[in-house]
Formats: sequence, C-alpha cells, structure tokens
Amino acid sequence: MYAPRTTCWRCASQMRLAASARRPGAAAWISSLADAPSDAPPTAKPETNSNERQTAAGAAAPGQNGRRRSFGQRPAGPRKSSSRTSQESAVALFNDVVKTAAAAAAAAAEGPAAVPRQPSLGEWEIAAKMKELGEKRVEPREQLRLFQADIWPHVKEMRGQMPKHLYMSTTQFLARACDTVAEKGLTGSSVQLSRMCGRIGKWDLDVRNALVLNLCHALVGERHPSAERNAIVDELLDMWKHISQLRRKSQGYHSGLKFVLPTAGEIFKDADVEAQRPSNMAPVTKTLASIFVQFRLEQARELVPGLLATAAVLSDPRLARAEAQAKAAPLLNLVAAALQRGTADEAYVGHVLGGKMRFPSSKLPELQAYVVGQWPHAVAMLANADAPWRHSLAGSKGSDGESSSSLATFHKQLRAAYRSRNTGAVVSIWEDLKARLAQKPDLARQMREDPEFLDFWIFVWCAVRRPAKLQETLDLMQEIRVQPTVKSYTSMMHGWKMCKDVDKIAALWEKLVESGMRLDAVIWTERISGLIEAGKPQMGIQALAEMMALWKQAVAKRGADGAAAIAVQPNIEVVNAAFKGLIRLDLRAANEVLAWAGREGIEPNIRTYNILLRESFRGDTPDDVQSLLRAMKAQGVEPDAATFTIILEEVLGVLDNTSAAEQVHAVQQVFADIEAAGLRANPETYGKMLYAVASLANGGADEAIAAVQAHMRAAGFSATPHMVTILIERALARDRPAPGAAQALLREHGLAHVAQGDQTLWERVMSAHAATGDTPAAMAVFADLARAGRPVTSLPCLTDLLRALLAAGRPEDARDVVRAVLRHKVRRAAIEGGEVARDARYWRHHFWYMARENGLLNWDEVPLELQSRLRGHAS
Repeated sequence: MYAPRTTCWRCASQMRLAASARRPGAAAWISSLADAPSDAPPTAKPETNSNERQTAAGAAAPGQNGRRRSFGQRPAGPRKSSSRTSQESAVALFNDVVKTAAAAAAAAAEGPAAVPRQPSLGEWEIAAKMKELGEKRVEPREQLRLFQADIWPHVKEMRGQMPKHLYMSTTQFLARACDTVAEKGLTGSSVQLSRMCGRIGKWDLDVRNALVLNLCHALVGERHPSAERNAIVDELLDMWKHISQLRRKSQGYHSGLKFVLPTAGEIFKDADVEAQRPSNMAPVTKTLASIFVQFRLEQARELVPGLLATAAVLSDPRLARAEAQAKAAPLLNLVAAALQRGTADEAYVGHVLGGKMRFPSSKLPELQAYVVGQWPHAVAMLANADAPWRHSLAGSKGSDGESSSSLATFHKQLRAAYRSRNTGAVVSIWEDLKARLAQKPDLARQMREDPEFLDFWIFVWCAVRRPAKLQETLDLMQEIRVQPTVKSYTSMMHGWKMCKDVDKIAALWEKLVESGMRLDAVIWTERISGLIEAGKPQMGIQALAEMMALWKQAVAKRGADGAAAIAVQPNIEVVNAAFKGLIRLDLRAANEVLAWAGREGIEPNIRTYNILLRESFRGDTPDDVQSLLRAMKAQGVEPDAATFTIILEEVLGVLDNTSAAEQVHAVQQVFADIEAAGLRANPETYGKMLYAVASLANGGADEAIAAVQAHMRAAGFSATPHMVTILIERALARDRPAPGAAQALLREHGLAHVAQGDQTLWERVMSAHAATGDTPAAMAVFADLARAGRPVTSLPCLTDLLRALLAAGRPEDARDVVRAVLRHKVRRAAIEGGEVARDARYWRHHFWYMARENGLLNWDEVPLELQSRLRGHAS
C-alpha cells in the first residue's frame, strides 16, 4: 500500500506490517505467523548490467561476461571482501554440517579481500571526453551512441560519488540529448535516456514529460508502417512503466519494466490531503498528479500533459491497437478514476497542453489540437465500464453474468494481477470475490471442491506482504469448512520465499514440526530454497543436511521400506532447489552440495545440468559448455528444449547492435558446442536459433540468418512453416518491405498454396500482405483459406486485413470479410454446442469495434445475445 505524501516512509512501512488478530482452530497458529517481524525493504541499488552482478558475502566474484570457468575451481584474481569470516560462509557451514571437521578447517583458509575496482578513466579525463564529444558535429543518434560507448561506462562506475563538475556536465549533456530527441522527433531511446538520468540522480519530470509528448507527437504527426507504429506505442508504454518505478526503493533490484502504481483509493486519499492546502491547481490535476505518489505534487503535475496525450493516442484505433490499451490498463484505470474527481473537458485539456512546458513550441500546437479533438473519444474509452482494456485489467468486474462468478474467472484474474504486481487489483478481486460469495452461496461449494484456489490466495497474500488479508482468507476457509493442508502451508512458504521473509519461513516450519503434520518433499524443497534465496544459505544447507539425517535415522529405525512413513527421502529436485539458489551466492558451496548428493546416491537430472549450463557461461574455462553436454550424453541424460534455449539465450542474447561477423561467429559457436558434445541439432533447435537471431536489434544480421539456414541445409533439414513465419515477421519488422516481400520468401521455400504449410503461416502471410498494402494478395489468401475449409480465425490478422481494405477504399470487401468471420463463428458455436454470447473475450476484440464504427455489420446476422453488447458500445 502506498502512503500519502504526508506520511513518512518508516511510518508507512510499519502500518503495512501491522499484524493480524489471532484466531483459534487449525488456521490460527499459522495466521499468527503474520505477527513475526519482516525484513525492511531493501535500499535502492543502482541498475546493473550483466558485468556488474554482485555476489553474496563470501562468494566468488563471477567472471566477466562471455568468459567461462570450470566448477569447483577458484577463479583467478581477488575475491570480494566480507564483514564475516570465511568460517561463516555458506561453504564453511556446509562443511560443518555434512563433511568432516578437517574439511571445514581446510575451507577456512580461503583468499584475501578484494580491492574495489576503480574507474579506468579519471574524472578530468571523462570531463575532457565529454567536452570533446559536445564539440563533434555528428548526428544526435551517433552522439548518444558515442556517449554510451565511451563515456557512460566510466560515469556509471562512479555511482553516487561523482564530482560536482562532472555531475553538472553529465546532466547538461543528457538534458540536451533529451531536448534534441524532442526537437528532432527521434524515437527508440526515450527509456534509455530517462534511465541514465535516473542513474545519476536527475529526477526532473519535465524531461520525462517531454519524452512522452515526443512519442505521442511522433505517432500523431507522421505515418508509420504498422510494425514501427506498434514499436513507438510500446516505447510510450515503457516510458510510463519506467516513470512509475522512479524513486521507488522496492524497484532497486529490478531491471525489468512494469507498472508500479497505487490503488485508486490511495490516490484519492493523497489528493484529498493535498486539497486541504491552498493551491490554484485544479482538483482533477491534483488527482492525476497523485498517481505518482513518490513525487511531490508540484513535481508530479509536470506529467499531466503527457498523461492526457497518452490517453488520447491510446483511444485512437488508427494509432494504437486494443492490445496496447490492455498493456496500459493499470495506468488507464487510475486515469479513468482521476477524471471523475473534477471537470476534464476539452477546455481543460486545451489549457493543460497550452501551458508552458519543456517541449518544442513549434510542435505543441499540432499535438494540442489533436488531443483536444480526440478527447471525447478518450473520455468514452475511459468511462466505458465494459471496454476491452478493463477486461484485460485483472480485478475488473466481469460483464458476462454467471461465467464471471466462476472460480476459474477469479483465478485467472488473480494470476494476471499477481504477475503484473498490481496489488491494488489483487485487493479488488478479493473484495469482488467476497461480494459474489454473499450473492451466490454456491461459490462456497466450488471452493470446497477446489481447495487449491484458496491455497493460491494464501500464496499471493504472503508474497505481497498483506497479513491482514491472509487472516481474512484463513477465516473464510474456516467459515466454509475448508481445512488447511500441507499444500496450503507450502503455498504460504512459497509466498514468504518470494518476499524473502526468513523469520516467517522459520516460524512456520517450527509450528509445522510441533503439530506433527506429515510433511512431504515439496514443502521441504520450499523451506530449503526459501532460506537460501532469502539470503540465509547457511540455514538452507543446514535444513538439507537435517532432511538427510532424519531420513537415515528413519531407515535405521524402520528399514528402507518403512522409513517413508516417518521421514522424507531427499531427492534430486530438493538438491536442485538448493543448488540453484547457492550457485549465484557461493559457487564452491553449490558444487559441494552437488558432490555430496552424488555420494549419497542422488543422481543429477536434466534440470541439474541446465542449471550448470547456464552458470557455465559466466565462468572462465571455454570448454565447460562442451564438457557438460558430453557429460550429459555419457550419463544418458537427454537435453530438453530448455537446454538449447539456455545456449541460445546466453550466446545470442548479448549480441544486440553487434557486427554481422560477430553474430555469425556466435551462431557457429552454438553449433560447435552442440556438435562437440556428440549431439545433433533438430528442426526445433534450428527454429529456436532463427527466432533468437531474428529477435536481435533490426532483426539480426542477414549473414547470421544465412548461416543458420546454411547449417540447417547441410544437416539435411528444410525450413518448416514455423521458420518461414519467423522470417516473414522479421522482414516486416525490419525492412519496411514493399509489396512482394512475403511472396519472395514463400517462393524461396517452395510454398505456393495454402495446402502447403500450416494455418499460422498463411494467416500471417495474409496479414503481411495487408500490412504492406497488397490488399488483392491478402484477399486472395483469405479466400483460399475459406475455400479450403480453414477460414482465418486470428482476430489480430483479420484486423490488419480490415484496416488495409478500409485504407484502400474497399468497404464492400471489408463488409464481406466481417460477414464471413461472423458466420463462421456462429456456425462453429452451434456445432460445438456452445453459446455465442459467452465467448466474451472474442467479442471484445478491436476487430468488432472497427467493424461497428465503419458500418460493416449487418445487424440482421448478429446474434440477438450480442446485439445489446455491440450496440451498447456504440451508444
């Protein structure tokens, strides 16, 4: 929960950790664990790249990116310093627990403390380079590239200890770069620039607002191919995700982009507090600014113009697909709530966008006119209670009656809300569930028949640190007569592992042991991995040793056959869980655990090798990958899809913006690793390779794609439809192709008719023709698939076709497409015995909105159950 700006962070955290009341019964002693102290949120850590991963105390520093190290071997060079003695390291404790005292003593003699690495350039050298770069007459993109390559690494290494003169020159350079991006209308670097500003402590929101407005203007002021337009929209949404994460300590360890936002109730509370202070700020402006509670209101108001422009762009089907609205749902939900707190008509929007702000004055009037003109559509999108983006937002209330009260719907919404870390949505779903339970008592029966549903709620409340809600869930279980099981407690353990709450993990385990409950390998695994991943590797190793000791005692007491009745035998999955956590904290300890498992007769499986394989890419010895693959073959362990995915990700995942020669070399390296181990790549491997190369910047180098295809042909394989689909998508996204690009790829791979290849390929071919303006070819594919009894069902591809037909002035063809799609859907529902009206997600797709808005629907053919829905959107 986010506190109002009038509450200090420490007080707010104490309020969040308030313990829940204890209750008697089976759930009471578990719920009382909510009272255990939790770790304070971590202090923010600067963003790190792959060469700056930090190891835990006592751990060996990883090798530099791209180098490999053999396991069990100490890396050359100094070790990182630690405030604890080496006796207290994870490997020392392992030796104490499962090895001899002599081995423990030997491990205590490990190496000297490391000296922190210093920047390779001094501050004045960096300043000189900065000045030199500023005087160079190069294009803005090139100037930024040079800064990132030659200067930024040295600036970044200084972290928070940058001299004032260097800080000033760096902030001035970045501010000029942001202004240049807005002036020139450049895209592709907004998030990067904002991140660099944040890295050195430049939090100015007027700069971020200018970057947002620039992206909006780029969409409004120019025509772009669909792939490029979608990329700009994604960049716009990434900017808002990044802004929502700024100045949040909880995001210090996260490099991924996601929305981190308060609930609507919290922004209202904050806005109400601010409303009591004298100000000439409009109420709706205060509420919109309160979305970004981590900033002072005067700062956050700088983002309001960008918010309004973004809402307008997302409401325009010419610029943004429905998928973009779905991605922006957490933000749109709060904007919609904020607009209810005051007047936000066209006059207000014009006033906000007509004010003084950091954006080129030559461009602002055009953007202002667009947003004002589009604003009624934006308001309609935000106010529509049944808009598609609301159904994409987990936690929104369903509109299709009985089906939205089912546990499956709630479960799906909850998973989506948790994945997006939207705690406000999670709470909203819970309140909705309780309200539905009061209206429909049959839900209680469904919960009793599906206890895993409530177990998942237990996990989520623990993971998001909501002890009061955990208590509510346990009370509800008692009320509807659902007893907690070992699976319930495993879910609880897993949740506390996710939020790294060691105290609660330990307390729960103590209670479980006291209760005499029969435990299983899964909860042992959660306990061991939870302790290790929460930063207590010693405790995790000790728990693993305890598990083995209890098993041996049980065997001695009851024999091998009867031991399972009183103890749990450690297996490779338990060892893997410990190994995976340790390998990133203490490499030697991880290898000691694996060696110990071997001595105990616990053999590695493919998951063990995959963990080793991923880590081997960070080592120093070039032969490790090949050695591991050979070892797998020798032990009869078959590689799975994850094995090759790891190799591809590690080798090709760092190749963005590298030369063609480097990409080709990396491709050859992957094949060498596979072949040296005596393994043979199969079509699935080649498909993954093509996809990995095509996913690089600009679609990867032509030479690298050719190298994969040449190797595939030499191995006797031909391209699969999936591979051709990848190549077509790459061509569309990379080359802005003229009509004919898709046909050329089809001819190259001998695909002349829809009878050859799969449905996905030809639907994408149709979409490709449409995206490049070749509507006759797109319609030909559409017709061929229909005649073959395989009509196009992909609504995103059909939306591309519909958009192209309308742009080409062919409304009759567009009407025929809509009619054919509608008839097929209705006919299919009748054959399968389903109800058309209940397929809510299908009917909420943007395809149907476009059809409605362009008058393409024949209402006589629309099922009666749907007419009210579709016409309701039109009103």
